[in-house]
Amino acid sequence: MQFTEHNNSIKITVPVTLDALSAHDVNSQLQAAGYGRCLIIQDQITNLLVEYQQIQQKIKEKLQAPGVPLTYRIAEKRDAELSFEISEDQMSAAAIITAAWGGAPISANALVKAAQDAGVVFGFSKDHIIKLVSHASKAEPGSKVKLVIARGRAVVHGQNSRFEPLIPEMQSRRNKPLLQSDEKADLRDFGVIPAVRAGETLMRRHPPTAGVDGMLINGSPIPATPGQVIEWQMAEGSELSATDGDLLLAARDGLPRVVENGATVDEVFTVKNVDLATGHIIFKGSVVVSGDVTEGMKVIAGGNVFVKGFVEGTLIEAGGDITVGGSIIGHQIATAEKDSEYSTELKAKGDIQCNIAQYARLSCDGNLYVNKQMMHCAVAAAKVYGGPEDNPNGKIIGGYFYLDYGIFTGNLGAPSSSNILIELNRLVDPIAEKQEILRTSIAAAKKDMQDIKEQLEKLKKIEGNNQIEVRKQELHQEFEEHRDVALALIEDVKQLEVQRREKLEQAHIIVRQQLFSAVEVHFGKDIVRSRREYGPSKIMLVDGSPAIEPFI
Repeated sequence: MQFTEHNNSIKITVPVTLDALSAHDVNSQLQAAGYGRCLIIQDQITNLLVEYQQIQQKIKEKLQAPGVPLTYRIAEKRDAELSFEISEDQMSAAAIITAAWGGAPISANALVKAAQDAGVVFGFSKDHIIKLVSHASKAEPGSKVKLVIARGRAVVHGQNSRFEPLIPEMQSRRNKPLLQSDEKADLRDFGVIPAVRAGETLMRRHPPTAGVDGMLINGSPIPATPGQVIEWQMAEGSELSATDGDLLLAARDGLPRVVENGATVDEVFTVKNVDLATGHIIFKGSVVVSGDVTEGMKVIAGGNVFVKGFVEGTLIEAGGDITVGGSIIGHQIATAEKDSEYSTELKAKGDIQCNIAQYARLSCDGNLYVNKQMMHCAVAAAKVYGGPEDNPNGKIIGGYFYLDYGIFTGNLGAPSSSNILIELNRLVDPIAEKQEILRTSIAAAKKDMQDIKEQLEKLKKIEGNNQIEVRKQELHQEFEEHRDVALALIEDVKQLEVQRREKLEQAHIIVRQQLFSAVEVHFGKDIVRSRREYGPSKIMLVDGSPAIEPFI
């Protein structure tokens, strides 16, 4: 048999003899002739074999002489094909190559030119293009190979003015006790309480950035939005430098504290102990207690509160952070639950830091840092660290927690199966409340729509006149208005649900050493409970459901 090629068509010419001929024979010879990667036309091979057998039968019956040639077009060459998928946002383009059937492959240059013709002119990846054409040239004929060959440049919007505290102690020290010379920590010593004198620098305002323009793959620029100058929020005890409007100075001696877009210097009230001899301490600035806050006493400060000793008082309230060098000791109660009454309560706009806490209610807008152990407390905070922030190795036993993001600790729970209830819902509950309000409004709108429908049904039964027709039109318009309101409210509920799920996805609990039984964690309305002892664990949402998994 012989093969000839013309206009990418492969023809076979085979003389008919009494020798058998099979599809395998044709394919083998086609492969040997170098046309193995061409597109085989199976129907034509079948037709060839049928006619071959028919003529062969005539030869056997002496009706026809052997050697009659049969010619069929049994294969064809097809060049590689190229197409593109361009993302809707014009930020990426993928090339799809259908591997050639024995024809010409796609070259890198041809791919780039075709992409340009398709509108892709920016962000080409030379490595990806070479990788794609190389892979496609070796791929099975007819198979598709796809790879992103161009990406746009994401826009980087400018940042607004940035405020940098120039005194490290102005930032929360995250419950990291100072190390002594023998490398042992004094858990009652959190270092020198930060103080400044008038004229010292407090904070620098860095100018806004212009941002970096982005670029779509079609060459269209994405203009960056420049950052804005954020004005100082001047607070008591601070003033701008006379020579530098971006530098904030202390206007008096005292304790510096970061506020929004600025800093303040609190006046300082210092006392050895807070007890019956001093009475309650209520001060607009910061309060430093070099000893203890004894049972039944209160300290209320507009700034930070520093207590070097222990706290057994009724209330410590701060407009900034509360730092306790010793322990927070409340009276034991029968059951430490969500609504239990506690003899000792701490409330802070910033963080709360201490060594040990037990039988106390602790509420802060920031984080709670308990260096060693916390027992049967009620806590409201963004995050809870049982142990130093960089190595949470403390113990948390019993209690109730209402948190934004989660807990990081060494041990959670106790062998005695002390109940712990953790609700990671402080951020999502307000969203859920908004949703309920909106759903109530949706129900009201639907009821109004149903009432209008009923009115329209009654009007349909009355013989028409102008007044009736006008009333029908009015009702139809009212119905449409209520429907538009309902649809808008439904969309708002959906958007809030997306926000709620995003918040819950960020919440998790990390237990580095041991998780005990009787720990119940709420993610919204979803609940997971530990029913045995675990090793290092993490509690988080997995595919939308809360789960306990190993922490590695």
